[in-house]
Amino acid sequence: MKRFLLLALLAGALPYSTKAQYVNEPYSNVLESTYNRYVTFNFSARYGVALPMGGQKTYIDKVSATNLALDGEWLFPQRFSIGLKSGYQYSQMRLPRQAINYDDQTISAVQTRTLTVIPAMASLSYYFAENAGAIRPYVQIAGGGAFVNYINYFGTLADQSRVFRGAIAPAVGLKFYGQRENKFGAEIQAQYQNVFFDYGQLSGSAPSLMLSAGLIYRWY
Repeated sequence: MKRFLLLALLAGALPYSTKAQYVNEPYSNVLESTYNRYVTFNFSARYGVALPMGGQKTYIDKVSATNLALDGEWLFPQRFSIGLKSGYQYSQMRLPRQAINYDDQTISAVQTRTLTVIPAMASLSYYFAENAGAIRPYVQIAGGGAFVNYINYFGTLADQSRVFRGAIAPAVGLKFYGQRENKFGAEIQAQYQNVFFDYGQLSGSAPSLMLSAGLIYRWY
């Protein structure tokens, strides 16, 4: 008799338990951070130094200290983001006066080599921490193109090429906000960039490694 009574009590309690779980389930994440529940936004501005590589190094073999990186991102709750990248990159190298073959004639001139790159790319990133986290390491791949302005001065004469070329830019980085859900923070990034530009003294392509640091802001 006791056994049948116990089974009856359990059978009556089960529907109530299931119903309570169903009612409370829609509110189970009500205390979760907005950054982890919805699509949010992030903007960063960084200053960087760039080390020339490959064909770019044969044209300008000096480290560039004139680089600005701008990134905007849509952050999804699944810890990935899509974004847009741009900025400004400038390199210059001055060579001593020498005899140069230019336009089928030999001239004596000081050679000043310059290269300006303005990226225009889309990015895809994956973060190893929640969107609301205080520390957010990530990996990123970006692709698109870049506006390139190549000018090689021979005294007052100039050899110039202004074009838009394809480009890729994989990167790794770290965002630090101080504490969870802070809006302002700092970011460091290491990015390999390759612009498929081949002209004049710059042969093959124009790869570089840029190390940058700056400020970030996230909001919803």
